[in-house]
Amino acid sequence: MKLTLSSPLGDRRVTLEQLRAFALIAEGGGFLQAAQELCRSQSAITQGLKRLEDILQCRLVERRQGHVVGLTPDGERFLPAVNEILARASEAVSAMKRPQISGHLAIGVPDDFKIFDLHGAMSRCLTMNPDLRIEVRSALSSTIFQMLDDGHLDLAIAKRVATDELPDKGHSVHLLRKEPLRWIASERQRIDRFEELSLAVFPEGCSYRAAARAALSAVGKRTYCGYVSAAYENIRAAVSSGLGVGILPQSAISKDHVILDEEDGFPPLPDVHLVMIQASKTNAICQMADFLRRSSGNKIGHNAVLI
Repeated sequence: MKLTLSSPLGDRRVTLEQLRAFALIAEGGGFLQAAQELCRSQSAITQGLKRLEDILQCRLVERRQGHVVGLTPDGERFLPAVNEILARASEAVSAMKRPQISGHLAIGVPDDFKIFDLHGAMSRCLTMNPDLRIEVRSALSSTIFQMLDDGHLDLAIAKRVATDELPDKGHSVHLLRKEPLRWIASERQRIDRFEELSLAVFPEGCSYRAAARAALSAVGKRTYCGYVSAAYENIRAAVSSGLGVGILPQSAISKDHVILDEEDGFPPLPDVHLVMIQASKTNAICQMADFLRRSSGNKIGHNAVLI
């Protein structure tokens, strides 16, 4: 069913609390976790979601025996807009509570990670802070860590797998997001059919690649890199064409991909973490870090500091 709103200004019956609850449920937490995060009863969250679905005249969440099993197609389509609304509301409140950010900041971001709308967030930040100058450098996460160590970045957003060691430089490291890392292929297949497994992977230095090869080595499976690219679209296309088994986070998997798991003989993989690292705790860097945490749609919490 098509999602429609009755007014060009939106339906004013829709509340931010309903949107926050839906976003938390969509992130996999379910009704109980959403209730705990919002300090409401589970029944209030359930009723709020039903009210939102009634307003939109469609189902957003698939339920089975009272449990959330996923989003409907309408829910999948609605979620990005909800995250954008919540991020902008958080940004607006944060901007009014803090002084304007000024100065020059160098920020590193990964070019091999499907992250939040960073370009939009940066644009909004510059609009709200006209005296701020931002220099964004995009590179593999391994390069970003090196640039940070060399003192070339004030703030870095990078990916790591849960088994990676964090930089031991006294930096503040914030966990923005985490999600499962998956084996993917064009069709269901067992690992034991391959004497040597072809992988479609990112270049050397990518933590997905290192985690995958370590997991396969631990079970005695030999591998080779059948396709290597720094671009997500190229990796997805290579997997769809059957050129190799890919290793991607859940959010980056295409609809035509099949997830391979332990039933297929593939070893488990660690979660992927998206982290933000502050080179120092100056006011400008702390304010910018707070802005990006809010813009990322972080459901983990603003105090999720790893070190």
